[in-house]
Amino acid sequence: MTSMPSLTLPTTAPEKGNARTEAALKRLRKAMTDIEAEIVENSGVYPFNHGRVTQSELCRRADVKKATLQNPLHKDSTRVEIMRWLDALNSTLTQTRDSTRARVTAVADDLAAEVERLTLANQDLQMRLHACEQRIAQLQQENAGLRR
Repeated sequence: MTSMPSLTLPTTAPEKGNARTEAALKRLRKAMTDIEAEIVENSGVYPFNHGRVTQSELCRRADVKKATLQNPLHKDSTRVEIMRWLDALNSTLTQTRDSTRARVTAVADDLAAEVERLTLANQDLQMRLHACEQRIAQLQQENAGLRR
């Protein structure tokens, strides 16, 4: 998977940066980082909201009202940067329920094949371990016989 787009929100919203604004920006940044990490962890699929990352979804995750992005303080700065981030992010994601379902199914199939491979490898190792344990028991008996 390619690296996730990064967003550089303004360190303070233009003019009148206050504690509430800073807290909202911090929550938005954290939500973006979390979303990007979840996409990477889930093989390129966003695991919530039917695989879609939208402005509303980001605001929900950040606990910021979407209307906040429409106020004059954020409309031409924070919102623009968020839209840029969403465009870059969404260009790497599948966007429909069907394509998301197909992607999730493909990931699940790959995981099922990996589980099967690991199961077979485990069975092989268990058989080799059993054979080695039998050989150790045999050698211990021979060793005990030689000591007498």
